[in-house]
Amino acid sequence: MIRAVILVCVSVVLRGQNTITCPATNAGHPFDRVSIYNGKQGGQEYELAPDDEKKVRAKVTQSWFLKDYRTMNIFLRCRYQGMEMVIAKDIPANIQTCTFAFDISPKGEITGGRSFACR
Repeated sequence: MIRAVILVCVSVVLRGQNTITCPATNAGHPFDRVSIYNGKQGGQEYELAPDDEKKVRAKVTQSWFLKDYRTMNIFLRCRYQGMEMVIAKDIPANIQTCTFAFDISPKGEITGGRSFACR
């Protein structure tokens, strides 16, 4: 069975020209996580794994260092709890690093404390 995912391209929050964040909610659903890609949205695209991950007690911080991926377009998808629809946005060339931090349970489940920004 193939399910279609609706991709809505609306702007994520641009704070000045130097920071991109995901809105805290989308249609009443709270922010869950972010995915970062190389390539063309809806075409040939490659999900990027974080370049660095640090864990201090129950807080995990993942970082992407974008400079080395700039041979292709880079974009992100903000994902929300309880819905398949995402918010997608190209990441401008002046943005160098994205960071996603979250709280994690001993079982490896995200339990809260989510924050995300690209600068």
